[in-house]
Amino acid sequence: MTLEEIRAEIDKLDNEIKELFVKRMECAKHVAEVKSASGGDVYAPAREREILECRSSDIDAEIREEYTAFQKHLMSVCRRYEYGLLDRMQEQVTADALEEAGLTADTEHSGIVIGFSCSLEESDLNLFVNMAKLNRVGIQEMQLEIKDGRQQITMTLSGNVKNGGMKRLLCQIGKEAEDFRIIRLEHIL
Repeated sequence: MTLEEIRAEIDKLDNEIKELFVKRMECAKHVAEVKSASGGDVYAPAREREILECRSSDIDAEIREEYTAFQKHLMSVCRRYEYGLLDRMQEQVTADALEEAGLTADTEHSGIVIGFSCSLEESDLNLFVNMAKLNRVGIQEMQLEIKDGRQQITMTLSGNVKNGGMKRLLCQIGKEAEDFRIIRLEHIL
């Protein structure tokens, strides 16, 4: 095949993937509707691990890691969309974290310092960083420390806890990472 023929094939495949992606997001919307009615969690890590193992088992070893990364990212993007439809969940996660820190959303601020942890072996820190980008939340600073096989992360995020993208991001990290907390609200210059 020539380069032009390969590119034409890629364009065709990308259009097919786009149609399937739209259908996948429609399903994600229905999942959010069910979760809203039932109060269930969006993130089901055991189910996702099972799905990843099952779907990647017949993929050639040469591209298995790429396929698994693609699937993880797709699932994370779908969850982001679902969290965006679950306003009450966003409000609750943010309110709980603020209360635990002894803070209020009415405090004037332009930045939020959060902390959370992830298993070093199964870390999805890259997905959280990407979710910040998708939610249009800037990461001003990030610190990472490894302790006892765990990543301890502190992030300084640009924005206000009342902002829609910030609430969605805090909800996703709060529901999917361990030891999530808002450390402080601050002014970022």
